[in-house]
Amino acid sequence: MLKKIGVNGQITIPKEFMKKLGLHHDDLIDVHMENNKLIVEQRMAIPKDQAYFFTPEWQKDEKEAEEDIKAGRVTKTKDLNELFDILDRKKKAPWDED
Repeated sequence: MLKKIGVNGQITIPKEFMKKLGLHHDDLIDVHMENNKLIVEQRMAIPKDQAYFFTPEWQKDEKEAEEDIKAGRVTKTKDLNELFDILDRKKKAPWDED
């Protein structure tokens, strides 16, 4: 598909591409070059106060938590005090071994 570059270097992404990629007006994209080709990738802005969630360390912990839940390594507590007792090791969690 042949497109014309505008005065300020703008190009228009064809509607069918927008639809296929799920792009919308005001979405963020990243534009960079690889091997003399322009690469356009959809991006999402993450609020600074939520960026911690996307760190490798946090994602590793999230994966471990998911595995614990799937394996049944969870316990129910009647209230927060009981939860804090377990966390403080005043009581052992059911999955803990001696």
